[in-house]
Amino acid sequence: MTDESRLLKESVELFERRLSRKPDIAIAAPGRANIIGEHTDYNDGHVLPIAIDLYIVAAAANRSDSIFRFRAEDLDEWFEFDLHKLPDRWPTWAAYLLGIVIELGKEGFSISGKDILIHGNIPIGSGLSSSAALEISTATAIERLDGFAIDDARLVNICRRADHNYVGIKSGPMDQFASRACRAGHAGLLDCRSLEMTDHRLPEGVDFLSIYSGIPRQLADSEYNERQGSCRKAVETLRKADPEIKALRDANLELVESMKNELGELVYRRARHVTTEQLRVFELVEAFQSVDLSRMGQILLEGHRSLSEDYEVSLPILDEMVEWLYRRPGVVGARLTGAGFGGSLICLAKADELDREKLKVEFASRFAERTPEPPQVWRLASVDGAKYQVGYSR
Repeated sequence: MTDESRLLKESVELFERRLSRKPDIAIAAPGRANIIGEHTDYNDGHVLPIAIDLYIVAAAANRSDSIFRFRAEDLDEWFEFDLHKLPDRWPTWAAYLLGIVIELGKEGFSISGKDILIHGNIPIGSGLSSSAALEISTATAIERLDGFAIDDARLVNICRRADHNYVGIKSGPMDQFASRACRAGHAGLLDCRSLEMTDHRLPEGVDFLSIYSGIPRQLADSEYNERQGSCRKAVETLRKADPEIKALRDANLELVESMKNELGELVYRRARHVTTEQLRVFELVEAFQSVDLSRMGQILLEGHRSLSEDYEVSLPILDEMVEWLYRRPGVVGARLTGAGFGGSLICLAKADELDREKLKVEFASRFAERTPEPPQVWRLASVDGAKYQVGYSR
């Protein structure tokens, strides 16, 4: 039984146990690992994520009234509200769900009350987008129960507005889009301006590993929004030289370098990361197509150093972890993935050369005593997004 099938089965059984009836539907939305293109998404740039075989499941059933009742199984918490009388306060995890329901209503969708149980295996704070999977599983379950057919870009924007207006995070579209629409065996090259995704087959003979650093990432408490502010300042300055620049994706490195003094040291480095990261996305796609392992490793290392030195979202121990991985037999490349300040690393390795169990033991031995939580190593399978998942339907 796959992890997806097991979680669906568990979620259906838990729903029946907690609510004394069977759910009408259960949707598994995967987490995501971004291979390259970090902090480019909210700059209208390009990203290259995969949907991974870790999931959040929303098991749901219609009600005959206007009540939404949510159960966060893994937190052992309930949250309930009436569509016609919104609450004044809510727990952090419920902000994502409340926001989706409200934003669906603002889009003109007529929705009925629901009982929804949430259950999953994506570690919270791991940098693998448990929150996006939470949103996509819930939104997709509501979509199917109420008979809507919402296109991917529209649904992703509904989820983003939930982030912006109720969670307080000015997220880009990558995480939700990957959880919704990536395809198995492929990375999705997403244009975050047009919201068009093209699939690119992953190179054969290369394993993708997620390495949880053991340092939980608290996105709302990070300097994520500050980085966005620096990017906006960069755009304002660069437009003085080129009015066609609407976001940092439109700027080239030559222009950024020429306006270093006008930008100021901090904003210059933020802009340099975004413009060089944009280039790395397309360079990695080319390296995948030619199965150039050496070039893959070089691109990932350049990306990590840019995140560490220019964007300053890494930590000294994360830099040490990346350097350590590059010295391991069979490792092709590694870098920080996700927003930063903890979370996970993504590692590419030669499938026939890497001893994954040995790597796992050695990594824990080297770093476990220095991290708040035990580090973990997973082999990631690239899976279909939630819109392609069959799920459970009564």
